[in-house]
Amino acid sequence: MSRKHKFDLTHLVHAGALKDGETVFFVSDPAKTAVVSKQPNGEYKLKVGAETTTVFAFAQNLLGMEPPNHASRWLRNQAGKTLYELWHADDMAEAA
Repeated sequence: MSRKHKFDLTHLVHAGALKDGETVFFVSDPAKTAVVSKQPNGEYKLKVGAETTTVFAFAQNLLGMEPPNHASRWLRNQAGKTLYELWHADDMAEAA
């Protein structure tokens, strides 16, 4: 995953950074969760109860406003890595 690519949840799943059915947590309130879910068209989105949504829309709903920085910074996996960190993992490894 690289800065050259725009954020794509489907790409994170295909790269192995997230799994279909994996729960992601809102950084500010881990009780608020969503599940990575494959859609009939092959794309991955977030499932929140019966609703299917994007990472941006889920973060916006939880924050009550447009995220002040990238929406992927507001959601994390079970291990505590934000989706933003997973997305830029290759960039961070190259910088180290």
